[in-house]
Order: sequence, then structure tokens, then C-alpha cells
Amino acid sequence: MSNLSGLLPIVIVIVAFYFLFIKPSKARRKLLTDMQGSLVPGVRVMTTSGIFGVVSTVTDEIVRIEIAPGVIIEVVPAAIGRVIVPESAEASAPHEGIQEGEL
Repeated sequence: MSNLSGLLPIVIVIVAFYFLFIKPSKARRKLLTDMQGSLVPGVRVMTTSGIFGVVSTVTDEIVRIEIAPGVIIEVVPAAIGRVIVPESAEASAPHEGIQEGEL
């Protein structure tokens, strides 16, 4: 019985670590991957480096973003940090559990 009581704190710490760190991280990663996979031309985005622009074309390996009139950059889809929702659409669309900047 003393062997089990010695392992109990370790098991509790491992379970707590899983629910506090690993599970939320997996959920955020899935949301980010889903968002990056659903990019379409015309959507305003922000890259992970903070560059804002409008998606012009999307392929499996490259996303072309127009950051100024006539200035297009190419990035990998993983470099898209978030989709920028216009304020008017943000007020009318129901939130799906994600706040702006939560990812």
C-alpha cells in the first residue's frame, strides 16, 4: 500500500500537466491548422511576423499576400497567424469560442 501512496502524487502531477498544458495546446494547434487550411483569396490576414495584407492566391505550399497595391509577398501557410475579421462582420457574426488574438 505504501508503494501506491508514493506514486499517487506523481500520477496527479502528470494528469494535471496534461489537462493544463498539453490538451489546450493541441486545441489551439488544431484551430490554427483549420484556419490556415481554409484560406481563400480576398481574406485579410496577419502573418506571424506582424505583416498585414490580403490573400491573393492560395496553393498547398504557398500563399501570396498583397501587402500594398502591386506588392505581393509569398509565404508558407504556416506563416499566417490569424484572419482579420472586419469590425462590422465581427459584431454581426456569433463568436465560436475564440476571441480576437487568442491563438
